[in-house]
Amino acid sequence: MLKEFLLEEPSNQIAWSGGMPGVEVCRFSLPEPSQAEAGEIPVKGAPFHFETIYCLHGRMTLEPLSGESYVVEAPGIFLLSHSSALRSCRYSGNLGGVLVAVDARAAKESLTKACSALGFKLDTRIVKKKMEARNGCMALHGTFWTQAFFETLQWLPEKAQERYCVFKSVELLVLLCTQTPAPDGNILRSDGPLSPSLAEVGTYLQAHLSEKVTIELLSKQFSVSPTFLKERFRKAYGVPIHSFLVQQRLRRARELICTTRLPIQQIAQSVGYEGMSQFNTAFKREYGMTPGQYRKMSETATSRPF
Repeated sequence: MLKEFLLEEPSNQIAWSGGMPGVEVCRFSLPEPSQAEAGEIPVKGAPFHFETIYCLHGRMTLEPLSGESYVVEAPGIFLLSHSSALRSCRYSGNLGGVLVAVDARAAKESLTKACSALGFKLDTRIVKKKMEARNGCMALHGTFWTQAFFETLQWLPEKAQERYCVFKSVELLVLLCTQTPAPDGNILRSDGPLSPSLAEVGTYLQAHLSEKVTIELLSKQFSVSPTFLKERFRKAYGVPIHSFLVQQRLRRARELICTTRLPIQQIAQSVGYEGMSQFNTAFKREYGMTPGQYRKMSETATSRPF
């Protein structure tokens, strides 16, 4: 839908690039509508196409044929598998961000290779079925996953941002087709079994991976005792706070190793490791190889699709 619209737009603030076979990436910035009314995006799209829209500024309002409207504003993410259930799509403000458009048929082989290299399993038939149950649309905002995504995106160079968006789009499709809970147990939802205070702790940790975080700091930040925090966190997340933090740091590092060309030392520092020795040891313990070996493996397996 947005892809077809952007292809017809003459704006010089629209730049297309190839993510990998069957995947196109567009960085766009639309001028604010001149009239008082919002700008309109025609509701149309090809079958077996998925769009992930990473909204960095502006606002989109999508009205379905039935049910409540979808509102996507920065920082937010919108996933679309088909537009047949939509009545209209309008935007206001200076709408801009990154669009990742996936042709499921053309991208099947490259997606399979990329997922295999990253330890993922993707079945687009399941994705299609689950998206149909949601009328082909999903808006994400205020979740652990989205907050961690935008926190990372803001300090990446522009080209690295685009590759990272491709990677996270693939991860979203994988999360949709898997029955296994995500590491934080709540990755696609802002509601769930966690109490508000514990949800805030998880969000805080995701947003401060590069910083030194201690139990004492968290206890003061959220006005709870260290014992209460440790016990309730472990019960809610299934692991101690330190283990959760290490898992999230290494997971973020793995994403950046695969999707960017940033030096590994810089990646280590961005997720809270000051020394390479400690980072290499932790990474090898988690993934069975050093960060450098992992980068070479992912490049060989995927021919650098991102």
